[in-house]
This record gives sequence, C-alpha cells and structure tokens, in this order.
Amino acid sequence: MKDKKAFLCLMFGQAVANIGDTIYTVAIISAVFSWTNSAFASAVVPVVVTGAMMLASFLTPLFSMKISLDRMLKWSQIMKTIFLTVLAAYLSYLPKPINLGVIYFLIACIAFLDGCAEPVSMALIPRYIKKDQLIRANSLFSTMLQVVNIGSWAVGASLLIWFSVSELVWIDVGLFLVCSVLFLFLPRAVEKAAKHSKWQELKKGWRYVWREPLIRIVVIMDTIEGIANTAWASSIVLVFVSVVLEQSANWWGYINTSYFIGALLGSLIVMKSPVFFDKSKGKAIVGGSFLGGVATFLVVLLPYASFVLLCTFMIGIFFQIKNIPQATIIQQKTSEEKLLSVYAISGVIHMGTFSTAMLVMGKIADLFGVKVVYLCSGILLILVALIGQYKKNLFA
Repeated sequence: MKDKKAFLCLMFGQAVANIGDTIYTVAIISAVFSWTNSAFASAVVPVVVTGAMMLASFLTPLFSMKISLDRMLKWSQIMKTIFLTVLAAYLSYLPKPINLGVIYFLIACIAFLDGCAEPVSMALIPRYIKKDQLIRANSLFSTMLQVVNIGSWAVGASLLIWFSVSELVWIDVGLFLVCSVLFLFLPRAVEKAAKHSKWQELKKGWRYVWREPLIRIVVIMDTIEGIANTAWASSIVLVFVSVVLEQSANWWGYINTSYFIGALLGSLIVMKSPVFFDKSKGKAIVGGSFLGGVATFLVVLLPYASFVLLCTFMIGIFFQIKNIPQATIIQQKTSEEKLLSVYAISGVIHMGTFSTAMLVMGKIADLFGVKVVYLCSGILLILVALIGQYKKNLFA
C-alpha cells in the first residue's frame, strides 16, 4: 500500500460525508412535503440534486486544471459545510411564508459540490494504493459505503421522530466538519500543467473515453446497466409492492434493505478473495451481469413477497461482484491524469440517461404494467453480460 493513512482518511471521510448527505436528504424531502403537502414539491428535491451533480461532473475536469485533486476534495467539503450551515441557520429561523426557492438553491449548491467530490474520491484511490491491491481496496471502500447505506436511511427516518428538521441539519453540519478535518490529512498532490485550453482539455477527455476501447465498452455497459437499474428506483418499487405483491409500503423498505445487505455481502466476498477476482475480472463482470438479469426475471416470474426479498438480496451480491472488478480494471488501465475525466464523463452520461430512463420506465409502467419494467431490466442486464462476453479480451 502506497499511503495507508491517506486511504483510510479518504474512506472514512467519504463514509461520514455519505451519512450526512443521506440524513439531510431524508430530512429535507420530508420537510418540504410537510410544508407544502405536495408530492411534486418533494420530487423537485432529487431532480435539483441530479441536475446539479450532472453539471458538476461535466465541469470537474476543468476545475482539475487549476487545482490539485486533494485540494479540490478538501475545498468542496469545506464549502459544502458552509452552505449546509447557511441552510441550518435558515431552517432555524424559518420565515413565513416559506421560500422554497432558497431551499432549492442551497440544496443545488451542496449537490454541485458533492458532484465534484464523487469522481475526485474515486480518482484518488489509485494514488494511495498499489495496482495489485486495488481490488481489495475497492471492495473495502465499497463495504464501508454499503454499511453506511444500510444504516443511514433507517437512522435518518428514525431521527425525524426525535429531532426537528433544523436540528437534524445542524447534526449534519457536525458530521460535515468531521469529514472536512479527515480530508485535511490527505497528502498534497502535484498535478501536471495542462498543455491546451480548458475546452480543448475537456474535449480531449470525451475523445479519450470514446476512442479507448476498454473505457468505451465499460461506459456503454454502465449506461445500459443504469437504465436497467431504474426498475429499483423508489417510485417503481413502490408500484411493484402495492400492485404486484399487494403488500404495504413497508415492503419497499424491506426490499431496499435486502438489496443493501446483499451488496454488503458481495463486497465482503470480493474483499476476502482479492487474488481470485483480480485474475478473473472478465468472468466476474459477465457472470455478475448475467446472474443479476436472471434474478430480475425471477422477480417477475415468481412475484411472492418473501421470494422477491431473496432475489433482491442476490441481485445486491451479483452487482457488487460485477462492479468492484469493473471499477478496478478502469483504475489499473487508466493513467492517473485521465482517471478523473473518465469518472466525471461517466457520471454525466450515467445521470443523464438514468434520469431520462426513469421517465420512460414510469410511462411504460403506466401503459403496460410495472412487470414489463422488470422484464426490460432483466433483458438489459443480459445484454450487458453479452457485451462483456463479446469483449472479454479487453478485461484480461
């Protein structure tokens, strides 16, 4: 390991930041709904977050030309803390009538900074970890984030019982401060000066993603998988639970928890056998996609509540077995200078297609029934597996 201390600071800092992000998101969405009694007003929150993060992913490579990755991560977290403090103060002295525009603006600023931090965090991992240890480091990183995902949504909802929204956001300010301190321990990175103008460098990044066979295939596979994953978005799962399973909304939470526990186990499986998965990245990518597709088909064919929980648990395992080796191979095969552009561009494409696919899948569910959405998801995952099998030589 090149720099164990830096990696641990990055991992724990990101975990604390994710806890804060989740709790504050739960608090704000529930607060907006309680203030307005409007599902649309609440739905604007994730739309604002996605749009701001997309813009950030697009611009992050430009920022990296002026500031090193570690400084970008440090300053983005410090600025997030400042904006969250402003939001907490605003909520503490909430004016009447409530100005949702101010709330949405502050949420957009925080999400923009979050969108900058996400690709930077992933691009920093190979700087702290040797290439032959990347798969173990990625699985450890993923395990930590899955534990956070499992706990923070449930904790966020529970804390609303004990604290007001403004008090929860102040708690988040404390978490963001802890994260900022952890990131301050990251070592200073020296970046190479850009040889071209900002927009030329940006176009170079997009050309690299499209012309490099491995990166192009991974981005295509990720994009198709992202479209398939819309089947597991909250709005679709809620319809499936009520219409197909004929269960209460509580089962939406059970399905989410089942998936995250499976993802946690999948991360642990990869972490326990890093040598095997490092040598078998192609097989893991193809096998994880194929088995995820099969499990999705089974959700449609045997729509019994308990069996669906088992299937989502298995899907969580299969997706991690695919995603961790796939992330590792990008880090191993891409130079440090280009890695940020790859992650940022991939993020723009993924968020754009996911948002569009959400609308399309929602319409499909309305017109043809929600089962068709899951059939489409299964077909798309099998397609990802076929593409991976056809291009398996790239993953060697």
